[in-house]
Amino acid sequence: MISSVTVCSSSKFYDLARRAADALQAVGLTVYTPRFDYNEEHVVVGEADKFRLTHEFLAKVARSDAVYVIASGGYTGVSVCIEVGYAHALGKAVLCSEQPTEFAVRALVDAVVPVDEISGRARLIGHRRTSTVDLFP
Repeated sequence: MISSVTVCSSSKFYDLARRAADALQAVGLTVYTPRFDYNEEHVVVGEADKFRLTHEFLAKVARSDAVYVIASGGYTGVSVCIEVGYAHALGKAVLCSEQPTEFAVRALVDAVVPVDEISGRARLIGHRRTSTVDLFP
């Protein structure tokens, strides 16, 4: 049973990531998010901070049952690609807001659920990496 999810997102899409986190919490999940206060669109993030934040975030992925990837316009970015690969290697379900344009990421996606459809498709959360049909009836 999936009870926790980590939202993965480029800092470019943190507004959408917040909406997704709210929707996932509203269906009863424990939600882990990026550190929104370290948005590189607004603050300078040094190398030491990036190292620490990367390791902290991968720990969130490891303790969650699934990841929900914000792929606005299909874009994921390098860090999100790493997070998806890590999640997949750990056997986590990989859900995306849109179909990723990067084929290496697309190959690891279990299902695509737009942010605006999360609440209406809450049954997806009941299964863990069984099949797209089970995740999204």
